[in-house]
Amino acid sequence: MIQAILDRLALVNGATVREGFYVQSIAKESKFVFLQPYTDGFGAVNGRDMYRDDLALQVVAGINLTATKTPTADLINLVRDIRTTFYFDERSVEKPSWLPSVISFKESEPCKYIMPEAHEKHGLAVITLSLVNTVKFGDSL
Repeated sequence: MIQAILDRLALVNGATVREGFYVQSIAKESKFVFLQPYTDGFGAVNGRDMYRDDLALQVVAGINLTATKTPTADLINLVRDIRTTFYFDERSVEKPSWLPSVISFKESEPCKYIMPEAHEKHGLAVITLSLVNTVKFGDSL
Protein backbone atom coordinates (compact mmCIF):
# COMPACT_ATOMS: atom_id res chain seq x y z
CA MET A 1 0.00 0.00 0.00
CA ILE A 2 2.80 2.45 0.84
CA GLN A 3 4.52 1.58 -2.43
CA ALA A 4 1.27 2.15 -4.37
CA ILE A 5 1.00 5.65 -2.88
CA LEU A 6 4.66 6.37 -3.67
CA ASP A 7 4.17 5.12 -7.24
CA ARG A 8 1.18 7.44 -7.59
CA LEU A 9 3.12 10.40 -6.18
CA ALA A 10 5.93 9.67 -8.66
CA LEU A 11 3.50 10.79 -11.38
CA VAL A 12 3.75 14.39 -10.13
CA ASN A 13 5.60 16.16 -12.91
CA GLY A 14 9.06 17.40 -11.93
CA ALA A 15 8.92 16.33 -8.28
CA THR A 16 11.37 14.03 -6.55
CA VAL A 17 9.47 11.58 -4.33
CA ARG A 18 10.95 9.94 -1.24
CA GLU A 19 9.63 7.68 1.45
CA GLY A 20 10.75 8.89 4.81
CA PHE A 21 10.76 11.97 6.93
CA TYR A 22 11.24 15.52 5.73
CA VAL A 23 14.85 16.49 6.27
CA GLN A 24 15.82 19.95 5.13
CA SER A 25 19.39 18.97 4.28
CA ILE A 26 18.36 16.40 1.64
CA ALA A 27 15.58 18.43 0.02
CA LYS A 28 17.75 19.98 -2.69
CA GLU A 29 15.49 19.57 -5.69
CA SER A 30 13.24 22.40 -6.91
CA LYS A 31 10.15 20.27 -6.09
CA PHE A 32 10.04 17.37 -3.67
CA VAL A 33 7.51 15.15 -1.92
CA PHE A 34 8.01 13.06 1.22
CA LEU A 35 5.62 10.39 2.49
CA GLN A 36 5.80 9.84 6.23
CA PRO A 37 3.67 8.42 9.07
CA TYR A 38 1.62 10.86 11.13
CA THR A 39 0.47 10.51 14.72
CA ASP A 40 0.04 14.03 16.16
CA GLY A 41 -3.55 14.89 16.92
CA PHE A 42 -5.00 11.89 15.12
CA GLY A 43 -6.42 8.80 16.74
CA ALA A 44 -4.97 6.24 14.36
CA VAL A 45 -5.17 2.67 15.58
CA ASN A 46 -2.62 0.27 14.19
CA GLY A 47 -2.21 -3.38 15.02
CA ARG A 48 -4.77 -3.59 17.86
CA ASP A 49 -7.56 -5.15 15.85
CA MET A 50 -7.34 -8.33 13.85
CA TYR A 51 -8.94 -6.82 10.75
CA ARG A 52 -9.28 -3.03 10.84
CA ASP A 53 -6.20 -0.86 10.52
CA ASP A 54 -6.40 2.94 10.66
CA LEU A 55 -3.31 4.53 9.22
CA ALA A 56 -2.45 8.22 9.07
CA LEU A 57 0.17 9.45 6.63
CA GLN A 58 1.49 12.87 5.71
CA VAL A 59 2.44 13.95 2.25
CA VAL A 60 4.96 16.74 2.73
CA ALA A 61 5.30 18.71 -0.49
CA GLY A 62 7.94 21.34 -0.89
CA ILE A 63 9.62 23.74 -3.24
CA ASN A 64 13.05 25.29 -3.17
CA LEU A 65 12.37 28.99 -2.75
CA THR A 66 15.68 30.03 -4.28
CA ALA A 67 14.83 28.18 -7.50
CA THR A 68 11.61 30.07 -8.29
CA LYS A 69 10.28 33.56 -8.76
CA THR A 70 6.68 32.46 -8.08
CA PRO A 71 6.85 30.42 -4.85
CA THR A 72 3.21 30.87 -3.82
CA ALA A 73 1.82 29.71 -7.14
CA ASP A 74 4.40 26.91 -7.42
CA LEU A 75 3.55 25.47 -4.01
CA ILE A 76 -0.21 25.66 -4.58
CA ASN A 77 0.23 24.06 -8.02
CA LEU A 78 2.33 21.27 -6.49
CA VAL A 79 -0.50 20.49 -4.05
CA ARG A 80 -2.97 20.53 -6.95
CA ASP A 81 -0.72 18.18 -8.93
CA ILE A 82 -0.63 15.75 -6.00
CA ARG A 83 -4.41 15.79 -5.72
CA THR A 84 -4.71 15.31 -9.47
CA THR A 85 -2.52 12.19 -9.33
CA PHE A 86 -4.64 10.82 -6.48
CA TYR A 87 -8.13 11.61 -7.75
CA PHE A 88 -8.17 12.19 -11.53
CA ASP A 89 -10.70 9.95 -13.32
CA GLU A 90 -11.72 8.23 -10.08
CA ARG A 91 -15.37 7.40 -9.52
CA SER A 92 -14.98 7.59 -5.75
CA VAL A 93 -12.30 9.77 -4.19
CA GLU A 94 -12.55 7.75 -0.96
CA LYS A 95 -11.84 4.44 -2.69
CA PRO A 96 -9.41 5.03 -5.55
CA SER A 97 -9.07 2.21 -8.07
CA TRP A 98 -5.27 2.28 -7.82
CA LEU A 99 -5.49 1.37 -4.09
CA PRO A 100 -7.75 -1.72 -4.09
CA SER A 101 -6.93 -2.91 -0.55
CA VAL A 102 -8.10 0.32 1.08
CA ILE A 103 -11.63 0.70 2.43
CA SER A 104 -11.34 4.46 2.90
CA PHE A 105 -8.80 7.01 1.62
CA LYS A 106 -9.35 10.66 2.48
CA GLU A 107 -7.73 13.86 3.58
CA SER A 108 -8.46 14.04 7.29
CA GLU A 109 -7.37 17.66 7.75
CA PRO A 110 -7.19 20.73 5.53
CA CYS A 111 -3.88 21.15 3.71
CA LYS A 112 -1.45 23.18 5.80
CA TYR A 113 0.96 25.61 4.23
CA ILE A 114 4.02 26.21 6.38
CA MET A 115 5.52 29.66 6.09
CA PRO A 116 9.31 29.49 6.05
CA GLU A 117 11.50 31.52 8.38
CA ALA A 118 13.70 34.15 6.74
CA HIS A 119 16.77 31.86 6.74
CA GLU A 120 14.97 28.80 5.34
CA LYS A 121 15.07 27.84 1.68
CA HIS A 122 11.94 25.70 1.42
CA GLY A 123 8.23 26.35 1.28
CA LEU A 124 6.17 23.40 2.51
CA ALA A 125 2.63 22.11 2.31
CA VAL A 126 1.34 19.15 4.33
CA ILE A 127 -1.54 16.92 3.27
CA THR A 128 -2.73 14.56 6.00
CA LEU A 129 -4.24 11.32 4.74
CA SER A 130 -6.40 8.87 6.65
CA LEU A 131 -6.49 5.31 5.33
CA VAL A 132 -8.59 2.43 6.58
CA ASN A 133 -7.82 -1.06 5.38
CA THR A 134 -8.09 -4.62 6.59
CA VAL A 135 -5.12 -6.63 7.77
CA LYS A 136 -4.54 -9.78 9.77
CA PHE A 137 -2.12 -10.00 12.67
CA GLY A 138 1.39 -10.35 11.34
CA ASP A 139 0.72 -8.63 7.98
CA SER A 140 3.31 -6.07 6.91
CA LEU A 141 3.06 -3.07 4.62
